[in-house]
Amino acid sequence: MLFGACSQADQAQCGCLQQAQKVNRLSSKIWSSGATHNDSLLLKTALAKKDKLCKSLQESTPEALQKLISACPQ
Repeated sequence: MLFGACSQADQAQCGCLQQAQKVNRLSSKIWSSGATHNDSLLLKTALAKKDKLCKSLQESTPEALQKLISACPQ
């Protein structure tokens, strides 16, 4: 996936946001009762990866996060 809108320094943060979206999609599938055991395993892996990728963003201000969301490809 290309990170055209993100600077080199922001690529990790964009990766975090994209991983968070993946976690959200998997969570929605599980909560809708349409998930398989494999989906649960994928969610567990995705959450661990998100935690690792997003560690630096956990202390960011809401304004900084909003700016990053608008700059990163969805």
